[in-house]
Amino acid sequence: MQFLNPIYFTLSIFIAAVILFYFFRKQYVEKPISSNFLWKQVLNEWQASPWLKKLQQNLLFWLQLLALLFLLFSLVRPFWLEEAELGEHLILIADPSASMSAKYKGNTRFEEGKKEMLDLVDSLGGQEVTLIKAGEKPEILLSQETDHAVIRQQVSSLEMSYDHEQIEKAIHLAASLSSGKDTSVHIFSDEVTEKQVEHILEDQYVEVHNVGDHIENLSLASFGVSPVNDQATGIAVIENQSDKEKDVHFIVKSEEDVLFKQNISIQGNAQSVVQIPKLKEKPYYEGVITNEDGYTLDNISASIQTEMNPKVYTVGNVNSFAIKGFQTIGADLLQTNAEIMNDLAVSGIFVSEGSRLLELPKQPVLFFNKQGEKVKLTKEITTEEDSLLQYVDFEKVYIESAMTAPEGDWSTIVSSGDVPLIQKGKVNGQPIVIINFSLADSDWPLQPGFPIFLYNTFQWLSQQTTFLGYFGPGEEKWLNTSEDGQSWEIFNDEDENLYSLNLKKESFRAPIYPGTYQAVSGEYVYYFSVLLDDREKHANTEPSFVINENKLQADGQHERANDQLWFWLALIAFVLIVLEWEVYRRGYRV
Repeated sequence: MQFLNPIYFTLSIFIAAVILFYFFRKQYVEKPISSNFLWKQVLNEWQASPWLKKLQQNLLFWLQLLALLFLLFSLVRPFWLEEAELGEHLILIADPSASMSAKYKGNTRFEEGKKEMLDLVDSLGGQEVTLIKAGEKPEILLSQETDHAVIRQQVSSLEMSYDHEQIEKAIHLAASLSSGKDTSVHIFSDEVTEKQVEHILEDQYVEVHNVGDHIENLSLASFGVSPVNDQATGIAVIENQSDKEKDVHFIVKSEEDVLFKQNISIQGNAQSVVQIPKLKEKPYYEGVITNEDGYTLDNISASIQTEMNPKVYTVGNVNSFAIKGFQTIGADLLQTNAEIMNDLAVSGIFVSEGSRLLELPKQPVLFFNKQGEKVKLTKEITTEEDSLLQYVDFEKVYIESAMTAPEGDWSTIVSSGDVPLIQKGKVNGQPIVIINFSLADSDWPLQPGFPIFLYNTFQWLSQQTTFLGYFGPGEEKWLNTSEDGQSWEIFNDEDENLYSLNLKKESFRAPIYPGTYQAVSGEYVYYFSVLLDDREKHANTEPSFVINENKLQADGQHERANDQLWFWLALIAFVLIVLEWEVYRRGYRV
C-alpha cells in the first residue's frame, strides 16, 4: 500500500498533543476513606509507574484517538495498484443501428452493449475518454473527457438511431482523433469483422465487443403493391435466415383492416415469393410477418400508392427554356402530344401551353396561358409571400406583356398592377400553376430565380397529393409548402402525436423508428413511410476479437491507482466522532 498525500502524516502531532493532554489531565474520584493509613502505600505505587497510570482507561480518550487516526489516514489517501484498461486515451465507438434492437439476454443488443460500456468506464483510472456514435453520420459525443460522472451520464443516455451504422467512417474518425498518448479503441457492435478494422487501425490496440448471438430470423426482404384499375396487386419476398425450416404467417393490412393473409413454409436459408392478388384500394399497405423471431424491425414493410418523384410530361409546344429548366433541377422529363394526352394511363406533373383549361389532364399542371390578347405592362411587378416564390427575386425581371387571366378562383402571387402574372389553384380537382405571360416576352429564363421557381413548383405540385415520400430513420428534408400549411403534427399508426413541426422555421424531420406515419396540417393528412435500410434486414453476429494486443505495453497490462479507501476511512471517523459526542453527552466514563 502506498499513499497519495504522505505529507499529511505531519498532522500526527495533533494526535500526540491529545495524548499529552490526557497525560497531564487531573482527574479526581471522590471516595470515603475511614483512615489514611493505607493511602501512603497507594501513593507510593502511583509514583512507581506514573506514565502507565496517567494514561487513563477513558472511553472518550480511545474514541477521540481512533477518530483522529482514521481522519489522518483518509487525508494521506492510501492506495494500491490494480489492473486497468489499456491506454491513456480510450476511444469508444457505439453502434446505434437497427440490428442492435435484436433481443439478447432478455434485453436488446444495444442495451447490453451499453452495460458492457459502463463496466469498461468503471474500470478506468483517470484516463481520457472519447465517445463516438457510429450512425449514418458518425457523431462525437465526448472528446478526451476525464470526469467519470460525465462519461457515465453520456453513455447511459445513448439512444438508437435505427439507421445503418457507418462503422468504417467511425473508425477513420477514431484514427484521426488518436492522440500522441497511448490510445486504445473499443467498438461495441454486433458484426464488425477484423477486415473492417485492421487496414485502418493497423498500429493501434483495438478491442471489438460484438454483442449478441445467433437468432432464427425471418425477414421481409421486399414488399410492393401496384394499382390495377380499382384494385391492387402485390408481391412479397420473405427470407428465412435460420438453418431450420419455418412456418411463416404473412398478412397485408391497411390500418386495422387485414386485406390478405397466407401461411407458407420456407426451407432454412432460403427465400419464398408470395403473390398478393386483388387488394382493395387503400392509401397505403403494410406487409407483416407475424412470427416472433427476436428481431421485429425487418418483419414489416410499407407501400404507399403515390410516386415519390413523379415524372414531368410536356404537352404541345412548350418553351424550350421551361424544358431546360426542368432538366436542370433533375426532373425525369418526357414529351408527348395533345392527341394522346388524355389516353395516358399514367400519373405525374404535366407542363402545357394553350388556351383551354378544360382540355388539361386530371393531373397536377404547370400551364402557360395563351388565351386572350396581350396586355402591355406599365407598372412595377409585385409579389405575395408564397412558398412558390421562396428564394425567387422578381426585382430585376423584365416582362413586356401578359395575357388575360383565365376565369376561375385563382390565388394571384405575382402581378403588375391589376394584371395577374402568376396564379395558382385547382382545376379538374387537381392543383395548377398558371403563368399568364410568354417566356419569349421576358428575360426571366435568364435570371437565377427561374430554375428555383420551377423547383418550388415541382415540389408544390408533387405534394398536393396525400403522399410525402419515403424517408430514412431521422432523415431531414426541406419541403416546399403553402403559407397556411406550415404547422404540421406527426402521428404514428396508433394515432399518437409524436411531435410538431413548423416548416417555416425548420426542415421536415422524419421519426427514427421505421413504420408508416401521418403528417396532419389543418384539414390535410399526408402519409409517409420511414424505411428500414436493406443492409439492416438481417441480424447476424460475429465473434468479439482483439487486434494489436501488445502495441501498448509489452506485458499487455496497465495498472491504475485505486484510492477509494479514503472515503470509508473518513466515514468511520465521522461515526466515531458522533459516538464520542453521545458518550460525552451522557457523561459516561470507564
